[in-house]
Amino acid sequence: MEGWIRSWISWGFLITALVIHITFISSLQTGLLNPLFYDTNYLVGQGADFFSYYQAGNNVLNGLDCYAIPDPLVVPYLYPYRYLPYFAYTFGVFLNLTTPILAYWLWVGVLTVSVWLAALRTRSLAKKLNRPGWESRIAMGMWFMFTPIYIELFLGQVTLFAAILMFFALTTPSFVNGQNTRWTMTILWIVSSLTKLIPFFITPALLGAGKARSVLMAIVVTVIAIVAVPAGLESLQFFLGFNTARTIYLSGYVGSHSLKMLIYYLLGESTNDFSVITGLLIGIFIMLASIATLYSRDVWTCASLFSISYFFIMTDVWEHHYTFILPLLVLAWIRGQPEDKGRWIPLMITLLMSLPMIPIVAFLSGAGPSVHPITWSPIWQIVYHSSKVVPTLLFFMWLLLTAFRSPRDDSFIESILITFKNAWIGLIKGNSPSIEGGILVRTNHENVKHAPNLIESKISED
Repeated sequence: MEGWIRSWISWGFLITALVIHITFISSLQTGLLNPLFYDTNYLVGQGADFFSYYQAGNNVLNGLDCYAIPDPLVVPYLYPYRYLPYFAYTFGVFLNLTTPILAYWLWVGVLTVSVWLAALRTRSLAKKLNRPGWESRIAMGMWFMFTPIYIELFLGQVTLFAAILMFFALTTPSFVNGQNTRWTMTILWIVSSLTKLIPFFITPALLGAGKARSVLMAIVVTVIAIVAVPAGLESLQFFLGFNTARTIYLSGYVGSHSLKMLIYYLLGESTNDFSVITGLLIGIFIMLASIATLYSRDVWTCASLFSISYFFIMTDVWEHHYTFILPLLVLAWIRGQPEDKGRWIPLMITLLMSLPMIPIVAFLSGAGPSVHPITWSPIWQIVYHSSKVVPTLLFFMWLLLTAFRSPRDDSFIESILITFKNAWIGLIKGNSPSIEGGILVRTNHENVKHAPNLIESKISED
């Protein structure tokens, strides 16, 4: 009876998620969901981020600086281009093969197909992990009902694409089996990092997994990408200045969902100088993720810890950026052991983060839908700015506990030594330990610590 109930609930969840997914696509035409989110209701307009890539590429083709905003524009409107020049010289130029509007809709199609491919890959992974069908359906549904994806599609952003590429990189046979003959994982990770810099955050976890050569290649490729394009030193200086301007000094902004912005409102907007707080946040979260990586064999969990540290140490974190967390939540769900009640936490966090907070706060506060969120009282600003980052904090703590359940060795010192040994062997010989069930193990088979569910032999069949 229990299995029958779970099966029907999972089918209901998946069907509901698919309906939500279809609503996302249709709303891009009708605007039905736009009032539910700040970015879709109060800012420049649909495709504004995408048009910044397009205009930057058009600037390159016409001999202009990629950061210039010419008059007239070739796009209807845009946000200022704020990425490294190489992205304009590659992705931006490629987009100019067609018109801005058609290019935007083609990119929406690419993102949609990427979500479906990720959902199918999740289904495949669930089977290889011997998960029951109902868990697989829940995992697929998580991909389709996550509301920040709608904002991503609306803006034409690239965060979700980078996240999905990293998801595929962390689940490739070449990564799981520790093989040095395939470069699938390395290529996918480098492309995702060049698309959006957030995937670079997992570098320490990859070093601990013996992927030192992958890290070295990523550094070389990135440096070449930065210096090879004829953008000039002034463009690089503009990029650094533009993106670090708000790192230290904050002012209230409804669209930012970073931990810093929440702290800003919790302090009653009493200070704009966040230099000390920024340093503390970087020290705390990077230190915790580093200690976990040095101690734990659970590579995927450690990679997740570094990934979501981004949301705690950066200032400009928009709602669509949280699409980067979705693959990590899905992976955490399908890897959870049946006897572990805490495995439901990633699913609960996914549901919680999918709630559109603009109408909820407008209703609970009595402000009504016509009142601009910037005029909400401080208490409701705190509630609103907690809606994404607080669940992310809970996920971080859950990941931290998960990581410390899988030590590399009985001794903490030995665990650290094994981590550095893995990185050294990976750099010198190109070998890296195999991973079973997401757990990094030593290649000495006499001392292998087997995970409950083996994925190594099964995933190599891909």
